[in-house]
Amino acid sequence: MNNTKSKKPYLTTGEIAKILYVTRVTVYNWIKLGQLKASRVHQGKYRVSKNVFAEFVKQHKLENSIASEILAIPTVKILIVDDKPDVVGTIKAFLEKANPHYHVVMATSGFEAGHLISSFRPDVVILDMVMPGLNGFSVCRRIKSNHLARVTKIIAVTTYSSKENLEKIRKEGADAILTKPFDCKKLLAIVKKLTK
Repeated sequence: MNNTKSKKPYLTTGEIAKILYVTRVTVYNWIKLGQLKASRVHQGKYRVSKNVFAEFVKQHKLENSIASEILAIPTVKILIVDDKPDVVGTIKAFLEKANPHYHVVMATSGFEAGHLISSFRPDVVILDMVMPGLNGFSVCRRIKSNHLARVTKIIAVTTYSSKENLEKIRKEGADAILTKPFDCKKLLAIVKKLTK
């Protein structure tokens, strides 16, 4: 697989077969049917540009970790922290459907979030501020005091939208604030803005 990670701008049919876990015959069929554009080189072999392959992968929803790594498709790591598992599950499903390059992990407590911030190193944390035990304010402080996690963007989620509470959240280092209930599309827009 090492040769697929080289700087060459094309892939062979064999490399594509390995990346997508299909046979070479399947790749040849895609080419013959015009689904995958390829250039014919010596001895009847085909070469597919990485750009063409990237479009094919997206169009047919064939993304996987190997394809992403080879094509240098960036993965945005997102951690959702809320003590209500159904809320976390809904947000996770929405974000993963919205963008297949979002790697979303869930935590249902501030303690669990603290562990994941060190091991998972998220790009974005969607953080409920009011949780039993270690609350969102404490988690915010831990993120901002951790030199490895300082670049992590924090989207604070709260039901308390008083001026004093919002100011307190900003002081803890939140990059954006959403008040409950919120539209998942609005959350998505904030994630996109923070991860440009």
